Amino acid sequence: MKRIKRRAVTSGLLLTAAACASGESAPPPDDSITMANVAVVPAPPEASALPASVTPQPPPEPEPVFTATPQIRALWIDAFHDGIKTPTQVDTLVRSAHAAGVNTLIVQVRRRGDAYYSRTSEPRVEDPTLQLGFDPLQALIDRARASRPRLEVHAWIATVALWKEQRRPPANPDHTFNRHGPDAPSEDNWISLNERGQAWDTENYMLDPGHPAAARYVSSVAEELARNYTLDGIHLDLVRYAGVQWGYNPTSLARFNTRYNPTGHPGSLPGQNDARWQQWRRDQVTALVRRVYLDCLAVRPAIKVSAAVIGWGNGPVNDSTWRATSAYRNVFQDWKTWLEDGIVDLVLPMNYDNEANPEQREWFDRWIAWERDHQGKRQIAAGVGLFLNTPEAGLAQIRRALAPTRGGARLAGAALYSYAVTNAPAPRSETPATPNEQFFSALSGADPAVADPPFAGVAPVPAMPWKDQPGAFLRGVATGGSGGSAVLLDGATVRLDGPTRTSLLTDGNGYFGAADLVPGEYTVTVVQSGVAGASVRVSLPPGHVTTLDF
Repeated sequence: MKRIKRRAVTSGLLLTAAACASGESAPPPDDSITMANVAVVPAPPEASALPASVTPQPPPEPEPVFTATPQIRALWIDAFHDGIKTPTQVDTLVRSAHAAGVNTLIVQVRRRGDAYYSRTSEPRVEDPTLQLGFDPLQALIDRARASRPRLEVHAWIATVALWKEQRRPPANPDHTFNRHGPDAPSEDNWISLNERGQAWDTENYMLDPGHPAAARYVSSVAEELARNYTLDGIHLDLVRYAGVQWGYNPTSLARFNTRYNPTGHPGSLPGQNDARWQQWRRDQVTALVRRVYLDCLAVRPAIKVSAAVIGWGNGPVNDSTWRATSAYRNVFQDWKTWLEDGIVDLVLPMNYDNEANPEQREWFDRWIAWERDHQGKRQIAAGVGLFLNTPEAGLAQIRRALAPTRGGARLAGAALYSYAVTNAPAPRSETPATPNEQFFSALSGADPAVADPPFAGVAPVPAMPWKDQPGAFLRGVATGGSGGSAVLLDGATVRLDGPTRTSLLTDGNGYFGAADLVPGEYTVTVVQSGVAGASVRVSLPPGHVTTLDF
């Protein structure tokens, strides 16, 4: 990576250069100068991203003629059921997707701090049904890319969920739970806790987004996937807190008190509903999403970053009712702002409602109406909970989700949960009452008895204009210090003055970033505790993530 070093006399805040935007501690600063490294990270060549061991594919067949409106038609494929664990399962999945009229596969490759893929620093998943030595992700990419129509592959990761078994730790001693779980000492404990210090939330042990090392780790997992596989997308699930009572990790709590309660005890516990404490946790989740987005785009600019987000309960009708939703107020997932800031490409609200329940049917329709009008700079595809509904009810919800408003506003498409369970199981059974293959035929129109099949014809995935004509992107790490020490600047302001004028806030790693900036020349200044450091001039070209480390 080419580096351009700039030197200037330090004024006020002493800044130091960091090697990269990884969040690692920077080297000790020079006591008399400020330095900044500026690097434009280009897209890696597509061919070089594939390992030499992959067998070259024959020339692809011509793309089919598209006969339907561009539309996201996605399936979630979870890793707790069959889907990609053997070559036969991969082949079956691709055939089923074509039979259903689907064009996007969102496949879970990371369940709980482990991997269903080979080129990773995380341990291989403890799943005896996964074929030994098989790389399901690479196999699916190869098969989906060669198929006609071509299928997009998005790697689904359980973002902050680290482990699911309450009484049994992972067998691999290198698993992050064993290194940084609830028994780890002091700052090595990355787990989200409740007010009573409990770590188990009845479903998972979750990482705390407010712990700087945990946030850095999660982003590195996503970035590693984007670097090592020619994916169409990275999909974030469980990128939130478990509820309003969670987030009391001591390291995150100390950061909060340093900023908002500096004269009090660093371990003082704010109330669950303290407005500043709620916004703090909301900000930690948003900062994590922003970092994942920018770090993934830095290695693969065309990759799409999406998130499965909360759409529980009654849907909002305005900003006030949005701030009362579970997404915003209970799990601190402000995905409306993510769309407005352009730090995701696509969100998929989990509008999982039982059509047979009149109240839930109303919830579904209200969420869909609100989502159509609140896509911000990006796209929304409605998540439909097939597993709760009969085949007829599931098809009805998909049709309503895809229907335009009177003014022509549409969602980008629909995502269906799930590939394994396409309709509600019979009583006392885990098997769908109607065979999945029958539902896929009804979905695409292959079953002539079904009128108005929602996935009829062959639909291309909709274009993302901000990918075709991208703006500029900036990320970096701000480090300060004096007397030969270096400190990551937490909560510092980074001012940008240029074609776009804005202020960014550093996280616990000193990390800052922005998307969709107008390309051009900028003056960048770090301000800490009201003291401005030396300014740096930088050129931000379109379509690249520029890394600027102070």
